Amino acid sequence: MKHELLCLSMLLACAGACAQEVPAADAEAPQVVEVGGVKNPELKSYKVMLKGVDAFEEHRQYAPAAPMKFKLVSATPGGSVDGVTLRIAGDNTSENVPVAADGTFVLPRIQAAIDDKADLVTNKKKSLVRWRGDIHTPGVPANARRLGDLRMECEIAWAVNKDELSFLIRNGLALGGGICHIKSVQLNYQAPLNATGVTLVSGDRRQTLPFIAKKKNVFAPPLADTSWDDESLIEYEFATASM
Repeated sequence: MKHELLCLSMLLACAGACAQEVPAADAEAPQVVEVGGVKNPELKSYKVMLKGVDAFEEHRQYAPAAPMKFKLVSATPGGSVDGVTLRIAGDNTSENVPVAADGTFVLPRIQAAIDDKADLVTNKKKSLVRWRGDIHTPGVPANARRLGDLRMECEIAWAVNKDELSFLIRNGLALGGGICHIKSVQLNYQAPLNATGVTLVSGDRRQTLPFIAKKKNVFAPPLADTSWDDESLIEYEFATASM
């Protein structure tokens, strides 16, 4: 159970690239797939990814002013996703999805691609890039994240990734309202690599969020603590004025 929760926590690390790789649970050699000349490309079921879009609509109250975007990030903190491309691919489907320079993209809903059981496929080999929701309410300072935006990102990740857990773990968490709503489950997020501290702020209320030991840019925001409203800000601190 601990291993599965760790894997899901890594999948839910919405605030930045994951701090480390998670070993595959299945020791068997994976089947080699080639798409567009790339062997074993990073891909995800298109229908499963749309569950993230559905979660965004369901939990719109967390970030009512933010657009729905996904983001491709390097599996290595600080790594680049330069040159990454994305398309919806199936037996009868081939639709390019524009990817911005920062790795963000908007996922269109195409019924024919759903019926075709298409995949969302990158031009990068498996495990070189990761997927996550990327929710940013306009007007939030550059050195901060809005707590409601992180809650929304968590709901998107839970919707997309929960089926990778075993039946017992998945349903046990679901009974608690989902992993984003259980105070006893610590979800790790990553601050910018040059951050020196993280503080949660709501009006005059301030709380320093400790970095996780040996990973000084990793912290755990209180997503399940409703005493902190969605407008609360997670402020990153830096040693110098440059970010």
